[in-house]
Amino acid sequence: MITSVVRVPWHSTHGGYDRLLDHLPEARRITPPTRLLAQRAAVAAHRAVRRRCPLPFYPSEHCATDLRLLASRGPAHVLYGDEQFWFSRHRPGPTAVTYHQPPDRLRRLLPHTAWRHLAPRAEQIIVLDPHQQEFFAGYVPPERVHLVPHGIDTTVFTPALCPTGRVLVLTVGWWLRDWTVLDTVHERLHHLYGSDIELFVVTRQADSRPWHPAVRVLEDISEQTLIALYRQAAVMLLPLLDASANNAVLESLACGTPVVATDVGGIRHYTGNGPGAVLTEPGDARAATEAVEEILSETGTRSQAIRRSHARYRAEHFAWPGVADQTRHVYRLLENT
Repeated sequence: MITSVVRVPWHSTHGGYDRLLDHLPEARRITPPTRLLAQRAAVAAHRAVRRRCPLPFYPSEHCATDLRLLASRGPAHVLYGDEQFWFSRHRPGPTAVTYHQPPDRLRRLLPHTAWRHLAPRAEQIIVLDPHQQEFFAGYVPPERVHLVPHGIDTTVFTPALCPTGRVLVLTVGWWLRDWTVLDTVHERLHHLYGSDIELFVVTRQADSRPWHPAVRVLEDISEQTLIALYRQAAVMLLPLLDASANNAVLESLACGTPVVATDVGGIRHYTGNGPGAVLTEPGDARAATEAVEEILSETGTRSQAIRRSHARYRAEHFAWPGVADQTRHVYRLLENT
């Protein structure tokens, strides 16, 4: 089994979907070339074929892994099908493909006619939430679409024994975030609590938009710093426009930090319905503020301990070893194709 993966640069060391392969030692990774001559060849090939690829994001690194996939006849797993499975759909060997984006984003990625030709080229499709499962079941037989969740390293993302310091409200990430709701909630929390709480945002492209004056914005921080923030936070505030799986949700839960998130896409599939998470309707800043206030009001009480314990318990459902076992089942189907 070979696996095609390009490391997502903004994921932390132990975060991201490619960490799945740490628990699948039988899978051999295909990665972009590191030698200068091979890199130049990949750039030249990319220049020749880029205009024929409709995917909006298709750099030379992806083209290089596609070429290696095309040269192999054995079974393969493409870990980021949204970006890496276009030219390699013509490969002679059986292929499993994982898709990450929610259905609305997939529809924007390619038109219906393109999906009709592309999706069936994968013998097995792995999806991360039930909504994606429904989307691909419209293009291939349902038995070829497998819901295997995103995982989390529960040995690295772990709770603190007892959160200390000022009360902290944390937001992490940038993709499909609802900044309008976040700004409104930050304003209301600052009005209610003033300097009694800290408002932190860890994000990419921090200078690309304005922030509330009370918010501390961090970018390019170490994984150790990120985990320390998760552990210290009283609550993870995550207003979303859409989602399938979400690294920030899983990392927060694994660190025992309750989540207030928008009930969109696959979020409920990961948070469940317990006290470790409160889900609010899209665009409802008032409900998000009230949910954060409720969690903050429990600081130092048994209710807080129950929330944090349940958050961690929920994350353990998605520990990588169990996810790897589910992926192996798909690999066996692929090898028997």
